[in-house]
Amino acid sequence: MSARIQSIAAGSSEDPAINSLIDFAKNGFGDTQMFGLLAHRPELLKRIASVFAYFLGGEGGLIEPRLLELMRVRGAHLNACTYCATVRLQPVAEEVKAKEAALGVCDISGMTKSQAVEALRDKLMTSEFSPREAAAISLVDRIVIDAHSVDDAIFTELRKHFSDEEIIELVCASSLFTWAGTLNTVVRLDTDRDGKYRKNLAYATAPVPAAAAA
Repeated sequence: MSARIQSIAAGSSEDPAINSLIDFAKNGFGDTQMFGLLAHRPELLKRIASVFAYFLGGEGGLIEPRLLELMRVRGAHLNACTYCATVRLQPVAEEVKAKEAALGVCDISGMTKSQAVEALRDKLMTSEFSPREAAAISLVDRIVIDAHSVDDAIFTELRKHFSDEEIIELVCASSLFTWAGTLNTVVRLDTDRDGKYRKNLAYATAPVPAAAAA
């Protein structure tokens, strides 16, 4: 499936800073398409890239990138973002791969969000994670499915392992990943033609909700 908006290719921007950020995505996720898409709005890309670098690039975040990547991969599958579920943060890819079965990773290609949520239901094996990891990953499920379901019990468990400052970062990171998934799904983002990941990613077309029909 061809993306609805084509990404700017690595090295093709007239702005060296944008080319550098696209290279940053290649080194970080092994793919340039999302940052190449955002490169159509260079100032937006610069700001978004700085947030990704903060959380996943070791540039100041309080939470280790490995845990955030576990959260991102779980959320990507729940959100049915085929692109997000395909790419991996390269510096921690092997560590995360060993935990994919426990995350409930499966092929969500062509699924709607509701179908993906159902496919992953009861597939999270929290016993395979430390209590700290399990608390953070369980938070993702609540945020993605319905943020109103983040109840006091979840917060009590989170506070056993994280400071308030760290909880803020967990919520912000999960929200960032969901935002990226929304962008990529709407655009039907594919992977680099010459890249390491599978190509021609499939996305579902869901019925228009009654409340949104016009």
